[in-house]
Amino acid sequence: MLNTKSIAAIFIVLMVGLSSTRVLDDYVDDYTTDSIKNAALTYATARGINALVSMMQSSEVQAGVGIVSGSMTIGELLDPINDMIERFSTVMTWVLASLAAQKVLLLLASHELFLYLVAVLGISALLLLFYGSPRVQSPVFRAFLVVVFIRFALGLAVALNSGVDYMFLDRQLQANDTEIEKFQANIIGIEANDEFDTDSIRDSAIAFWRSLSLEELENKISAGIENFINLVAIYLLKTIVFPLGFFYVAVYFIKLLWRVELNIKASS
Repeated sequence: MLNTKSIAAIFIVLMVGLSSTRVLDDYVDDYTTDSIKNAALTYATARGINALVSMMQSSEVQAGVGIVSGSMTIGELLDPINDMIERFSTVMTWVLASLAAQKVLLLLASHELFLYLVAVLGISALLLLFYGSPRVQSPVFRAFLVVVFIRFALGLAVALNSGVDYMFLDRQLQANDTEIEKFQANIIGIEANDEFDTDSIRDSAIAFWRSLSLEELENKISAGIENFINLVAIYLLKTIVFPLGFFYVAVYFIKLLWRVELNIKASS
């Protein structure tokens, strides 16, 4: 039957071997890169809508566009979506910063220097198991455990996050992204992916919005705001709430790992 020393030795060898194979590195790097690209595209779409709305509002003032219903003007109707986009842009800035930070941390955890650190601590811990003083064995083994945890934990967290995305969030995210793109196209009265003449955007957009009833205008704006709110909730969950939850769990486990005692003499 294996004793504590043998189990610890096997564990050290396995962890050093897994660290050198970069099992999760490529996958989590591709995932974070794709997440940054998708978030950046969503942010760009929102800023594009913001630019179109601002153009229509300023054109209404300068060109004297007529009243839509009663004393309600196009610019006044578009104010809520404009405010929503400004808040959404702020959130997306934090989302992109969070994703960029995760990517940097993943790169650090998979850097060759970190791999060497895992190997050096692993070899040191392995040698100390058989030839070292009991007073030194536990501190070095604890340091090895903490470094191994940091090496793999962030990658595992990102992998788990991608699993949650796949099962629960991706479809909602894609659906809301598609609706936002449609909303952007509908602002100027065209279908998504249709080509249009940039020189006539203002005139066609104003003509389109003036052709709608007040109820249709309000429905379009409400749908746009709802999609932006959904995107805010999804991005906050996947890029800020989940990582923060992981951070607190990681701190808890690191504290536990730092209390590990080998007790080789008692178990041998």
